[in-house]
Amino acid sequence: MAPKKTITAASLVHEGHPIATQTVPADFAWRRDSTGSETQTLYFQLENGCLGFVQIAWAYLALTTTIETNALFYIPGQPCVFESHNGHNLKVHKKSQEFECKGLAMAWNDDQTQLTVKYTAGRERSPKGVAASFVFTRKSDGYKIGDGKTYIGEGTASHYFYPAGDMVAKGEINGVKFDSKGAGLFIHAHSANIMPYNVGAEWNMVYFIGYREGTPEDQKKASNAFTYNVLQYETPHSAGSVNCANASLTESNRLSAVLWETDVKHIDDELDPNGSGYKLPKRVVFTSTGKTTDGKKAKVVFEANPTMRLHDIDVLHEMPYVIRRLVQALITKPFVFERYDGEAKIVIEIEGQEPFSVHGVAFNELTLMK
Repeated sequence: MAPKKTITAASLVHEGHPIATQTVPADFAWRRDSTGSETQTLYFQLENGCLGFVQIAWAYLALTTTIETNALFYIPGQPCVFESHNGHNLKVHKKSQEFECKGLAMAWNDDQTQLTVKYTAGRERSPKGVAASFVFTRKSDGYKIGDGKTYIGEGTASHYFYPAGDMVAKGEINGVKFDSKGAGLFIHAHSANIMPYNVGAEWNMVYFIGYREGTPEDQKKASNAFTYNVLQYETPHSAGSVNCANASLTESNRLSAVLWETDVKHIDDELDPNGSGYKLPKRVVFTSTGKTTDGKKAKVVFEANPTMRLHDIDVLHEMPYVIRRLVQALITKPFVFERYDGEAKIVIEIEGQEPFSVHGVAFNELTLMK
C-alpha cells in the first residue's frame, strides 16, 4: 500500500505570496471538533533562570474525551518538577478568550495582547505541589506558516504562534518562592480527524534565549534578549516521513524572522541508559532558513548539546486506561525527553549583515513515537 500523502502548510502557499502570515485571534480559539487532540501552551524563560511550560491538553480518542494539565518547572540547582493531572472538565468562555479546567486557568484581555495564567493543579493535590501565576504581554504579532494547516493523510495538524512577549511570574517550586520577569512564547496546536500518534513519529522542540556575544552582564535582561524557537516533526512512514517545521527568531521581544524550513540532525546517538529502549542523541544540529519581517533572507544554526536530562515522560504511564490500551496496540513506547542545554549558542546570518553569535540557554524537547 502506498503511503498516504503529507502536504505541508508551506507547500500550499502560491508563488508570489508570503509563506509566513499574521495570525488572527480566531487562530487561538479552541476547536474540540473531531477525533484528535488540542493544546494551549505557555512556555517561559525567566531572568532568575527558571524555565518551563504550563499547558491545557484536550483529546478525543476512542469515544473518550480527556482533559489534562501538564506543567514543567526547572530552576538551575533545584530538582526539575513535572506535573500531569486530570483537568476533569474544560470550560471555555468569551469565544475562547477565557478557558479553565481543574487547576489551570488562562484568560486573554479583549484585544488579545495580554494573557493571565493561574496554575494551582499541583498545590491542590499536595502541600508540596507547585503553584504559580503568569502574566504574558505579547510584544509582537503572531505568525503561522501559510494558513497554519498541514494535511496528513485524511487529517490535519495546525500550529499558531505568539513568539515574543514580556513575562512576569511568581510562585513556589520545591518550597522555593520566586518572583521574576522574563520572556514567553505561546503556541496553539490542533489536530483533526487523526490520532495524535499519526501526526508525527519524531518531534524536536527548542526554546532558546540568549544575548549577543560581548553583552555586559548588567544588560542581560529578557527585554534585550534573542529567542529562537523550533517546532519540527516528521510524519510517520505511513504518511511519507515528511519534515514539517515552524521556527522563529525574536530580538528584544519583537519578531525578527520566521523560518519555515528546518533541517534537524541527531549526532552521536547512544542507547538510553534509563531503559526507554530508544537511542538518544548527544548533540542535535538545527539549521533553520526563512526571511526576516522586512524580507531579507535569514538563517539560524544551533548545535545543541542538551546534556542535562530534566525529565522523561512515559506517555503511556500518563494516559487514561482506555486511551493507553488503544495507543499501546499501535506504538511500542511513546516517550518525551525534556532536556536542558546550559551553554547554548546560535549563529545568525541575515542577508547583508555579518554573521554573529548569540550565547544563552535552551530548553530541548524530543518526542519519539515509534
